[in-house]
Amino acid sequence: MPGPMLRKPNDHPRRTSYVQRNLRSSSLDGASFGAMVGLGETFVPAFALAAGMGETAAGLISAVPVAAGGIMQLLSLRLFPYFRSEQQWVMLCASIQATSFLPLLLAAAYGSVSFPLLLLIMIVYWTGGLASGAVWNNWMEKVVPRPVRAVYFAKRSRFQQQSTLLGLVLGGALLEFAKTHDALLAGFATLFAAAAIFRYASVGFLGAIRAYPDGSTLNRVESARSLNKPAAQTGGKLIVYLVFVQAFVQISGPFFAPYMLEQVRMSYVNFVYFLALAFLARILSLSYWGHFARKFGAGTLMWVGAIALVPLSALWILSSNYVWLSIIQLVSGVSWAAYELGFFLLFFETLPQDKRTRMLTYYNCANTAAMLLGALMGAGIFAIAGGGVLGYFILFGVSSAGRLLGLLLLWRVELTPVPIAHLAVRVLGIRPATATLDVPVLTTLEDQDNESQLPQPG
Repeated sequence: MPGPMLRKPNDHPRRTSYVQRNLRSSSLDGASFGAMVGLGETFVPAFALAAGMGETAAGLISAVPVAAGGIMQLLSLRLFPYFRSEQQWVMLCASIQATSFLPLLLAAAYGSVSFPLLLLIMIVYWTGGLASGAVWNNWMEKVVPRPVRAVYFAKRSRFQQQSTLLGLVLGGALLEFAKTHDALLAGFATLFAAAAIFRYASVGFLGAIRAYPDGSTLNRVESARSLNKPAAQTGGKLIVYLVFVQAFVQISGPFFAPYMLEQVRMSYVNFVYFLALAFLARILSLSYWGHFARKFGAGTLMWVGAIALVPLSALWILSSNYVWLSIIQLVSGVSWAAYELGFFLLFFETLPQDKRTRMLTYYNCANTAAMLLGALMGAGIFAIAGGGVLGYFILFGVSSAGRLLGLLLLWRVELTPVPIAHLAVRVLGIRPATATLDVPVLTTLEDQDNESQLPQPG
């Protein structure tokens, strides 16, 4: 890469052209990634059931691999400095994630896959997906000009969410069509092929992002140093609360998909309907919760979300009527939106800017470790209960009881007032009982008072 150059006045139009192309490429990357999420990973637990695995195995497939990917995030901070640039590392991780769909496609075409093999495939998937997170955030600080970050990433997030929802709906419709024509596994193979294509397209869009004429993009040395600064201790009590509650959420969370498909006997269309309902409720309520936080504070928002989460899983015990379940999913999406926005604002706004990237990595690792712990506890409880409907109901009840106990930990946290940011998020996955698995885009926390106009892609 050439070194920094002094820009002359006539360089400005050229740089603006680079900005427009880079923003367009990044938006297309987000849309392609969203389509992959909607078409691919969302349906892996359903594929496990269709391939003949038990309900416990199908539940664990959605939680255990995420924890392995979370561990890889810590290693990524050590491995990344050996690469030439952030772009190279992010493209490698995205390529690994795309390639993980190829053995899934072959397994669906063959009509059988063992639990260890499927577990390994999904570990590779989540390793590629999560290992790039911190580096991607750092890279985007250089790709997206500071004055437009908040506006741009808000639009990019909506673009990704729309493509995720579209992929989810089309995937459910395709599986239902394939099932009625006695070609269900072929339907899964088609979904996984499409997911791979979209992720490979995402790799291409990532590769289309270019350094600016002054060479300001892809400064590897500066990035490696900022990623490896000592971690801050701020927010530690919030992490303790998060880990505790997440563990109890995951006692039941991974088992909702098997419950819906095997016990309630939902069609794939209805299964997707309930997923989409919570997803839409979450997206649409975020704007309201942002206004709520500005009026009453992020601490109040955190408490609203934390209390609202308590009964959600236990409500599934009362009835399997579709109207009732629709209400639960709507409330679930709204509640998770309040909880996650409150937590992200409180946690990251209390950190110095140069600590956020590393603390995001620690947060993700703690979060995924809690997911693993909760899923294993849930599998154990389900086995002891003898499975069946009673086993699921015990999981749902224990999950709600644990969330209630978690409020005692939250009570110990001093929820100090923080500035309210327009925080954008990246959707990494969709879950029946938690609406989404997502992470914040840290660059949107910076300089949001600057309301410059977003450059329009040509």
